[in-house]
Formats: sequence, structure tokens, C-alpha cells
Amino acid sequence: MRKLLILPLFCLLLSCGGKKVATDAPGNNLDEPDEVLFDRAKRDLDKNKFTVARLTLQTLINTYPDSEFLPQAKYALAESFYRENSSGAMNQAEAEFKDYITFFPTSELADDAQLKVAMTHVRRMEKADRDRTQALLAEAEFKTMVETYPDSPLLDEAKTKLRAVQEVLADGVLKIGNFYLLRKSYPAAVDRYQEILKKYPDFSRAPDTLFNLAEAFRHANNPESAIYYARIVSEYPLSDHVNEAKERLTAMNQPIPEPNPVALARAGQAQRDDKGILGKMFGVFSRRPPVPTDTEAASEEGSGEQPTDKNGSGTFTLDPKVVQPAKAPAKK
Repeated sequence: MRKLLILPLFCLLLSCGGKKVATDAPGNNLDEPDEVLFDRAKRDLDKNKFTVARLTLQTLINTYPDSEFLPQAKYALAESFYRENSSGAMNQAEAEFKDYITFFPTSELADDAQLKVAMTHVRRMEKADRDRTQALLAEAEFKTMVETYPDSPLLDEAKTKLRAVQEVLADGVLKIGNFYLLRKSYPAAVDRYQEILKKYPDFSRAPDTLFNLAEAFRHANNPESAIYYARIVSEYPLSDHVNEAKERLTAMNQPIPEPNPVALARAGQAQRDDKGILGKMFGVFSRRPPVPTDTEAASEEGSGEQPTDKNGSGTFTLDPKVVQPAKAPAKK
């Protein structure tokens, strides 16, 4: 009986000999063309299979160091971490985008990568009264973007986001200054308010800053308070603090300046833009505008933040360009 069982088993083994077992595991077929590997990685990235996509991209990068798809693969590798959007992934995305800029400083995607570096910090920003670390890092990276890529089509976006980040930073300093003012620590309050005026001259709550600075000086019996009351009347003629500022100047026997015509026109335009109940509601939020996390940087359209299908996946597209590695530009 045992002999009868052994014979069919032996024949079965012979018939299977020489056949390979099929597998879909990434990285097994190291001899695949670079274009095939990149297309596969894009498909996995579209499906949010980040780990699988990264394994395929690493295979392409390591196997084809001279491939025309190398810049795209490096950018896509960074993008995979950016889309994963966890705290650890944001750290890795920042490092990978910076690595891309180092290897391909003349690439048409270098400015996109720099913008994404800044955005990794925007995504981790805290509120104005919390930890300022990520906001300060975002500010520094947006400034690098503006200074390094002055001809970038993303320049306006970078400036807008830089302005929004600085709004959050200024608001945080204002809160600290107000705390010191309430505690009657007037020198400390003055330092904070003057920091805002120096670093963030376009702060939307500049009238509040000027008035509180004047108040801190007044309580400290410092005649410099008149300078800042006068600035409120002149530079922010429609501010809620104007009447009180005039009263303070009158009590100090100081002249009341005329409103600056340019400032008056600017303030009037701002009021006309703020119409209706909804306008007033949004006007409250405009005091500290949010920093939007969407961006026009490459590959962002159709990403997980803006789903294009019912599964929430997008289409990762990068214009294929042959860009050879080059030396990183000298730091300014």
C-alpha cells in the first residue's frame, strides 16, 4: 500500500519541477525596468500603501542610480511620508525633501520640495498660546523659500503662508504681553509689545498691541505712552481704541494728530470687505487667520487631503524630467 502512495507522489514532484512560485512581494524582481518600478510605486502611493510604495522606490533608487526616474523616485519617497501624515512621518518627510533639494538643487521640483519642508512644520503647529517651536521652524523654512526661489510660481503661496504663520506667532507674544500687563509687570509687558511691533509690523492686531504698550508705559509713568496713543489715532483711525487714545492724549495735554489719509483709506476698504453677519463672524477669525495645510506644490492635487474618488485616494503625477544630481547651492 505504501508503494502505491509513493509512486503518484514521485510523479507529482517531477511534474512540478523547474516551476517558479508566483509572488507579488515588492523588491523580488530586481531586474525589472526602472519605469515599471516607478509606475508600480505610484499606484501603491495612490492607494495609500505607503510602506509598499517606499520599498519599491528604494529598489529603484538602489538598482538604477543613473535612472531618469531617480529625481521623481526621490521626490515620491518624501511624498509618501508627507501623505502618511503622522508625527514620525512628518519628521522623515522633512528629511527626505531636504535630501531631494541637496541632490537636485536645479530641479524644477526643488522649490516644491522646499515648500513641503515648511508644510511639515505647519502640520505640526500648535495654537498661539501653546508651544511655538513648530511655528518658528515653519517661519524659517518659508523665509528660505522666499529668499532662495524668488522666481518660483509658488512664491505668492509661500508669502501668504509665511504671513499666516507670523500672525500666529505674534498672537502668542501678545498673549504673553497681556499676561504681564495684568500682573503689573510693566517692563516685561513693554518688551513683548515692542517685540511684536519690530518683528511683525503687519500683525492684524497692531492697534491692540499699540494701545496695550501705551497703557504699560502710562502705568509706569513713562511719557513715551503719548507716542503710541498718537500712532493709534494716526495709523488706525477706525480702530476701537481711537476714542480712548484721544482721551489719554487730551489728559496728557498732548496734541491729537490727524488720521493718515492712506491709513484711513485702507481701513475703510477693510470695513467694506467685512459685510453682513457672516462677514462679521469671519472677521473674528481673521484676527488670527489659520494656516491652511493645502498647497499648490507638485503632486498635492488629488492627494489624500483632497480625495478624488470614493476611496479617498488621488493620483500621484510628476512630469518626468531628466535631472542629474548636482552640488547643493552655497548657503547664504
